[in-house]
This record gives sequence, C-alpha cells and structure tokens, in this order.
Amino acid sequence: MDEKLLLDEVTDDLLELEPADWKEQDHYRVLGLSTLRYRADHAQIKQAYQMRALQFHPDKRAATGSTHDDAFFKCAQKAYNVLIDPVRRRQFDSVDPEIPDDIPRGRLGDRSGFFNTYGPIFEREARFSKKQPVPQLGDANSSREAMESFYRFWTSFESWRSFEYLDKEKEHVENREEKRWLDKKNRAERTRRKTEDNKRISTLVQQAMSLDPRIEMFKEQERQEKEDKRVAKETAARQAEAELRKADERQKIQEALMADQVLKRTGEEKREREAKKQELRSLKKAVRSLAKNNNYCLSEGQQSGTTAAVRSAEIDILLDNMQREAVAEFHSVLVSRQGNHMQMLDEIVSQINEAVRRFPAVGSSFTSFVRGNEIAELVRSQRETATSHQPSTKPRRSWSAEELELLTKASNKFPGGTVHRWETIGKWLSQHGGFTRRTDDELIAKTNELRSGAQSGVGQMVKGLQNKKVHSDDKHLKNEASVRYDGPQLQQQQPEKPLPISDRPWASEEQSQLERALQAYPPSYTGTDRWDKIADSVVGRTKKECKLRVKFLIEQVRSKSK
Repeated sequence: MDEKLLLDEVTDDLLELEPADWKEQDHYRVLGLSTLRYRADHAQIKQAYQMRALQFHPDKRAATGSTHDDAFFKCAQKAYNVLIDPVRRRQFDSVDPEIPDDIPRGRLGDRSGFFNTYGPIFEREARFSKKQPVPQLGDANSSREAMESFYRFWTSFESWRSFEYLDKEKEHVENREEKRWLDKKNRAERTRRKTEDNKRISTLVQQAMSLDPRIEMFKEQERQEKEDKRVAKETAARQAEAELRKADERQKIQEALMADQVLKRTGEEKREREAKKQELRSLKKAVRSLAKNNNYCLSEGQQSGTTAAVRSAEIDILLDNMQREAVAEFHSVLVSRQGNHMQMLDEIVSQINEAVRRFPAVGSSFTSFVRGNEIAELVRSQRETATSHQPSTKPRRSWSAEELELLTKASNKFPGGTVHRWETIGKWLSQHGGFTRRTDDELIAKTNELRSGAQSGVGQMVKGLQNKKVHSDDKHLKNEASVRYDGPQLQQQQPEKPLPISDRPWASEEQSQLERALQAYPPSYTGTDRWDKIADSVVGRTKKECKLRVKFLIEQVRSKSK
C-alpha cells in the first residue's frame, strides 16, 4: 500500500458488541472507516480489516495477555464479509444509519443559501444513481444549459437503492408456511420503502426547482428577450410603415409632378396646335381677302356675281388642299403681287396646277381659273399616270343620298386644318353609316363637287336633306350637329328624293358567305370591328346591309317559333 490508512479508534462500546447482533452494528465504524464510509474503496476495506485482525485476532490477544474474548474480532469479520461483497455492501449502504435521508423544508433566505443547502444533498443522493457521472447542482453563475441538463437528469433519476438489508431474518423459522409468509412480507416492505424513497427524490427535485433562483432569473431573461423582440418587431413595423408612407408620398409627389408636366406639355402642344390652326385660318382669311379685294383677278368683262362666287369657292377648295407652309408662302406671294391681276392669276393657276398634280381628283373642281386646256391636260396626264401604275381598277361606286348627307356633315365636323382630316372623315362615315370605306381621293373629289356645285342637282339635293329630319331608324345621327353648307347657291331646282337602301334580294352565295362570316365572328368576338369583318367577307354587301339581313333572319325565326 502506498500510504498508511488511518483508522478510527476502538471505543469501549465497540468492544462490547455482540456477534449475534451484527445487523445492528455500524460496519464502517467497526473497521475504523466511519469517516470514509461509502467513499471507501475495495483496497481500503481490505487494509482496514487486516489492521483490525492484527490487533484483535484471538492469537494476537493471547500473546499479549489480554483477557478480552474474541467477540469484537467476530464483529470485524462480519463487517468485512458485508463490505467486501459488492451486493451486500450496496444493501448496507442503502440503509446506512449514519447518513440521513431528510430534505430541507421551506424557502431559503438568499441565493447562496440555496446552493449551500441543496448542493451537498444532491451530492449525497448521487451515490445511488445507476448512471455515472452525475451532474452537479452548480452555482449562481452556471449556464442555462448546465442547469437544464442537471434537472433533466434528476427528473428521470434511476436509483439502485434497495432495502433487503432490513428484511427480517428467517434463520430461526422452521415452518415453511411461515417462511413464505415472511418472504412475502419482506417483499412488500421493500416495495413500500422503494416507493417512498422515489417519492422523496421527486419531492427533493421539485422543491429544488421551485427554490432555484436561476430558474426565475432565466425566465425573467426569457421574458425580457421576448419583450425586446416584440418591441424590436413593433419598431421595425413602425419604421417599415413610415418608410412605406414616405415612399407613397414620394411616389404621389412624383406622380403629381409628372401629371403636371404632362398637363403642361399637353397644354403647350394644344396651344401650339391651336396657334397653328389659328395661323392657318388667318392666312386663309387673308388669302380670301386678297382675292376678294382684287376681284378674284377678273377682268371688267368677266365680272359677275356668279363668276365671283365660283372663284371664291375654288379658292376655298385650293386652300383646303394646301399645307400651312404652302398657304403662308402663297399669301406672301399674293401680297407681293397685289394690284397686278395677271401676276396674281399666274400664282393662283400655279398653285391650282400643283394641287391637281398632288390630288388629280380635284381637277374637275377648278373651272373658272382654267386657261386654255392646261388643267384638263394636267388632270388627264395625272389620271393616266395613276392608272398605269395600277394593275387593275375597281368600278367606281356610286354615292347614295344618305352617304352624301353624312359626308357634308363630316366635312363641317372636321374642318380644314384637322390632323389626318380625310382619313378621319372616312372612318366617321364607315362608323355612322355602315358604308364601305372610301379612299381619300374619292372623299376630296366629292367634297369639292358638293362645294363647287359642279354636279348638277347635287347641291339642291343636299340642301333638301339638310332641312329634313334625321331618319327615325338611324340612331347614330339623332344627336349630331346640323349640317352647314358653304358652297355656292345653285339655281332653284326640285330636290331629288333620297336614294333608298338597296332592296336587292340576297343570292344564295351571299347568304352562305354571311353565315360563314357569322360563324367566324360570333357575338363572343371581343374586337370592335366585328361587323366590318363580316361585311368584308360578303362580296358586294355593306355593313348596314349585313346588319339588316341578320335582323330580318332573327325576326323570321322568332315568328316561326311563335
């Protein structure tokens, strides 16, 4: 042995022990190990017994002349036999009378008192654990993980403690039934004591958890962390909301600025357009005034009310077919040549030639300013040139009275200077009358004819239509402004009756084309040009004729169903 073991002294009460009462003795005290007790290892127990044997063996006692009997040596033998056997030693350690089982009651005064009180208790109870090593209680500075690990261990604590050592002995019982009864009673008593001990450990753990100041501290920290997170979340939400409001305000300001810029730009563009229109109107008025002041370049023999009216109308037609820059240049030239009728007439004829070159269809409108056959030759050459560039031409479609009336309205609704004037007039005629779209040349030529009265009877027919109420079945024309006719007055003639819509019967091929078009463009078709497409699919029929035909067919089906 490395170092000498210090044993407890043998007192008189130990020398008076009886071997027969060995279960009542303190085996650790008998061997001199009362200080170490359950912490004494196997070697220490063996060394202690050898030292007791050297001192109290009967042979040694006889050699020294001692009169003491060998009772204490027998007690030491019993103690050694119990403690050297691991099973019997556990049974004795389970009921060691020198180690208390009590637990403290009530609350402690301070934090340090809790650790000083419960630390040794848990250390004492740790000797019964099946699992080793056992975590320590720690102190006030222990981490939360260490504390939670400690209480997890003790809430599922598994103890090897048993109470067989307190069983009643059966050595002096000879009756078999009595032995069985005694065994049953010992088992029941062991179970009761084990249950009470488990309950005691559970009470100890629950009481420690209720008094541990660290739990309340960690709970408070957790509450504070939650509160901090809640405050941080609310603060972040408020900041995000404030940022969102600021972003919305910035966006509204930006949109307002952009709207102001758009309005300003639109206003400027509108004012610029209005200024250009006003300038064009002023130039045209100035040109008309110059022509009127110079008697429309008529010689004394030519001056008459009718000729002046015709030339005035032709000046208007010429100005309607000229751009703003050309009108301005035309005006400046006329101003420079004012008073010289021949030079002014040359400039007017030159501009008429240019207009006819650009728009051959208006050539027939100029009859008063023609000198020789220049205009006729120019119109004929322009038409021959246009015809030579077209591989095939369609026959010219005649104008109905209703279409002429709408054209007159459109020419007043969209006066000269309107952007894309003739394209707009063509679309307006198709939308309000259901007619097939006319070309710009057709519209210009017919308008000039209406204004100049070149076509016999047309002016009076239009004037008759102007004074007549709108057809009751034409819903598109109910709220239209009245038509103003600015052309020269014609001789009084009987107004022609408006031409009726074609009552030509529908051929089977036309009916088939209409049915196929209705299938191709059903009512569910989302486009706004449904009837235009249907009319284009039926050869020789207008949009209005197709609508009337469909309406007629629907009425026929309804009458048959009744």
